[in-house]
Amino acid sequence: MKYPKYCVPVKATIEDGSQHFGGILVRQDQRVLDVLCDDRPFLPFRLREKTILLNKSKLVQVDLLRLDEITNMQNVLPEVDLDYLRANSW
Repeated sequence: MKYPKYCVPVKATIEDGSQHFGGILVRQDQRVLDVLCDDRPFLPFRLREKTILLNKSKLVQVDLLRLDEITNMQNVLPEVDLDYLRANSW
């Protein structure tokens, strides 16, 4: 059975220092930490126009964005469900 996934907006910092704004897909019963700690070496990372795969071993830091940051960056971030984000502690 396939479960719906929700996009949680984040800022990902890679080991070369570059920063990328996008989203990590989680199920309703997951946290971003659960996805980062699972055994898959690559992480689907949703950008505004496409989804890429990030090598988890190259990630240095992942910052969850606040709702006000998400609202101000809607032209940069992928589409997100603001109702889901407001109702859950992701």
